[in-house]
Amino acid sequence: MNDMNVSRRNLLGGASAFLTLGGGLQVAFGAGLPEALGGAGVTNSEAPAAVTDPILVVVFCRFGQDGLQLVAPSGDPNYIAARPTIRIAASTSYGLGTLDGVDMFFNPNMPELKALYDAKQLAPIVAAGVPTNIRSHFEAQDMMERGGADGTAQPLNGWLARHMNAQTITAPLGTVAVSTSMPTSLMGDNQALAIPNPANFNVSGGTATSNVSRGLMRGTTEYEKKSLETLDAISNVQTAFRNLTNNTQTGYTNGDLSTPLRSLATLIKMNVGISVATIDMGGWDHHQNLTGAFTPRAVELSRSLNAFWNDISAFQSKVTVVTMTEFGRRFQENANRGLDHGSASTMMVLSKDMNGGKVFGLWPGTAPNQLYGGDLAVTTDYRTVLAEILVKRHNEAKIANVFPNVPYNPLGLFA
Repeated sequence: MNDMNVSRRNLLGGASAFLTLGGGLQVAFGAGLPEALGGAGVTNSEAPAAVTDPILVVVFCRFGQDGLQLVAPSGDPNYIAARPTIRIAASTSYGLGTLDGVDMFFNPNMPELKALYDAKQLAPIVAAGVPTNIRSHFEAQDMMERGGADGTAQPLNGWLARHMNAQTITAPLGTVAVSTSMPTSLMGDNQALAIPNPANFNVSGGTATSNVSRGLMRGTTEYEKKSLETLDAISNVQTAFRNLTNNTQTGYTNGDLSTPLRSLATLIKMNVGISVATIDMGGWDHHQNLTGAFTPRAVELSRSLNAFWNDISAFQSKVTVVTMTEFGRRFQENANRGLDHGSASTMMVLSKDMNGGKVFGLWPGTAPNQLYGGDLAVTTDYRTVLAEILVKRHNEAKIANVFPNVPYNPLGLFA
């Protein structure tokens, strides 16, 4: 191999030809970790310095989360008539105030998130979604993760990739998908990594393969130097993860959202330089027995997000969490006491900088002539919410490059 000048971006695309990483990692990285993870002059037992850059966490609730089960117009006669067996009842303890003259109520199975709302750190945005006629999960997810909608050419890469490619990120773990695969939203970001569990972060074959690889390299070429740095970084991640795991905040469940959020919290506390992280939560496709199926999902979402938020208490001022889904469900319950594919849903934003204590959005109404083909109408484009987060919380200076077809029109989510 020629002793050529290897850029970090080039190495990110090519290092895996030499080092195959295990644990679900899709792309190798070739830069050393911060000193807090064992660099010169710092031991792994030392606590890392507080993160200084903002962190965005995107939780995609896949397969059509019903927004009217998260935040409901419980006293609305049309809502009561349309959902005789599955509706959310009005409760003083879970009241959220009014939006456009309509009383709104939080799902009573989510007391942890209601407490964050009362603390003005959580903001729900109702009637939000992607303007589209598509009712296919995978087509709608693909459109949303690209930052598209009906009536415009679909972008070729992901909205998060467009944002991150314009940022100056030098940390080896700037973009992380806490998953076994890379979401479409990160497609086009060559520095993105998929790491389902930092505890399994290693080269294929483990330590033995790592030691053999080290023995075969002298570190004389730029490529070998970067490869050795990669091996050092992996070793440091493993050590720092072990040091911090025992100190992880309690409150997590054993469920499918707590697991990746716990891993992400550990990475954040390791101060590896995360700027953007994505997490998927499936299981929201409730065509039948919605109440019985939705309740455990709501409990998992509420407890897991709350545990994560408490876990990163020292970093909350820099972290923003947003939940989203490809579409909501029909307004009218079906014969199986479930809901078929619909349109608008509810997004939620969690931040210490929220202009919270109220429900955001424009209520479209639920009368037959106000519904969108039998669905709750989308009155807030999902890109409006994401754009405000990127601009106000994530230093995005050219939001038109991320969402070229949507005028920037912030809702006032942040104080």
